[in-house]
Amino acid sequence: MRKEDLTSILASTFYEGMFIEGDVYFNFGKSYVLLCRDVTITEALLAKFYQTELGNRELFVEKKHVEAILTLSGQFKKLHDERGGTAPEINISAEEAERISKMMALSLKVTLHEDYQNLRNRINSVMDAISRENKVPWDAADSLKEEIATKIELTDPSLLIECINNLRSPDDYLDAHAANVGMLNGMIGTWLNLPSEDVDTLIKTGLLHDIGKLRIPVKILNKPGPLSDEEFTEIKKHSVYSYEILKFSGETDNRILEGVLSHHERLNGSGYPSGIQVSQISLFSRITAVSDVYDAMVAKRAYKERHSPFDILAEFAFHKFSNLDIGIVNVFLEKLPLALIGKNVLLSDGRTGKVVYINPHNFSYPIVEIDGKLLSTSPSIKCLAMENFLASVDD
Repeated sequence: MRKEDLTSILASTFYEGMFIEGDVYFNFGKSYVLLCRDVTITEALLAKFYQTELGNRELFVEKKHVEAILTLSGQFKKLHDERGGTAPEINISAEEAERISKMMALSLKVTLHEDYQNLRNRINSVMDAISRENKVPWDAADSLKEEIATKIELTDPSLLIECINNLRSPDDYLDAHAANVGMLNGMIGTWLNLPSEDVDTLIKTGLLHDIGKLRIPVKILNKPGPLSDEEFTEIKKHSVYSYEILKFSGETDNRILEGVLSHHERLNGSGYPSGIQVSQISLFSRITAVSDVYDAMVAKRAYKERHSPFDILAEFAFHKFSNLDIGIVNVFLEKLPLALIGKNVLLSDGRTGKVVYINPHNFSYPIVEIDGKLLSTSPSIKCLAMENFLASVDD
């Protein structure tokens, strides 16, 4: 689903008893939230439509269904008027409208959190199928790609970044990493103004980039201590394994094949599996490399602690990863901080603060607000991680 596929509509268009084909959304901030799908309008749902408008939120339906909706609305209006019906009377105070708005914000976050968990569960099922059959179940994989594309198109990027930064179990790494790199790839592609078809293909590349790790023994993947030379050599084969699985599954798109095979290549030739350099590394590989590095660092693993998003941004900014594509890194440095403003962070002294300013020359130490007072974070009081995804509700 794309924004251009939607059009606004008034609550007064709907009548109790109408069957509405397709999706009905409301806008909240930069997000579009699904209200209902393929449903017969009830009195309670109609009241919810009117409450949405009173809370200064627009309703949206799919353009392809507008004509049918308006035709049915006209039929219902005629019957409604003949029977002396009146529009629902929903009178609410400004305070009640604000309460409804807050409830919508919480509902949005809860729904997105549930959708994200469901997405990861479905990715886990795809991974299980690949592990059993050594082939990608394309219907399931394409469905996941479409869902992520819709989320990127209709959801505030800051909420998606919250999902990615959310605390997770080290045991959930592979499915969460696939979801996150898919989302990050799609967002970076969008930020780079790539065509929607390229964005979709980038999402698919991110989803499948690490499927070769299913061939790596779990004891190596989750080893808490340093890897031996032999173990590290085996780990480095995973991108080749991913490529082989995709080829065996019938994948022919070279953007995906190269993106998966070369996402650990580096511009100076220090990467693997082939040690190729600069122009030999495809755009999809370069984008996936940035997404992969960010999500790997923000995650806690058996062998390492997680990094805060601010420390990762600082490392990007100070060219610790100078062998990544600087153009893609700069877009990431421009866009990601915007997604962190207004979010809650856990501080090293145990307190929680809200991020109010991020210095582009010193990403590590944002200014936070605690109980109405501003605090410059520093080496003595650092941001450790983003607070729980559902802890704050902001428009």
